[in-house]
Amino acid sequence: YRDIVRQFIKGTDGFAGGFAECLCGSPHLYQAGGRKPWHSINFVCAHDGFTLGDLVTYNNKYNLPNGENNRDGENHNLSWNCGEEGEFARLSVKRLRKRQMRNFFVCLMVSQGVPMFYMGDEYGHTKGGNNNTYCHDSYVSTIWSHIVVLSNYLQIFAFIRHGSSVGQLFSLG
Repeated sequence: YRDIVRQFIKGTDGFAGGFAECLCGSPHLYQAGGRKPWHSINFVCAHDGFTLGDLVTYNNKYNLPNGENNRDGENHNLSWNCGEEGEFARLSVKRLRKRQMRNFFVCLMVSQGVPMFYMGDEYGHTKGGNNNTYCHDSYVSTIWSHIVVLSNYLQIFAFIRHGSSVGQLFSLG
């Protein structure tokens, strides 16, 4: 689910069919065993990789602070920075990033199965491109230190809050 959805939403050719299967609860994985679409756990981001904010902000990982010469963490992130690397970007790029975040959220909410969100993605939490923060007891791995960025993402937060309530009303699973 994660890799196909990331590829499709960033615009990689050849993933429309796979994306459609993801929306239908990944029957290619579950149907043969008699399992139903709602057995699928769908996620785009989890604890061991980019946050959703970083997924649309960085093409490359930035794990040097981990002390392993950037060798740790996944290199295959399937991310797209929307045209500019890093948090400091033109307004048009930031708008596109927010739209991409909404695209990922809508995909999770309309896909059959159980949506799993990474805490902080609803307000654009970032780890500065570090996709392997296991060794940090600092702002990099602490979600609460970034709560101030909520003001930059109030529209997305409201969009997600509203979308979640609509999703509960009209459950597809």
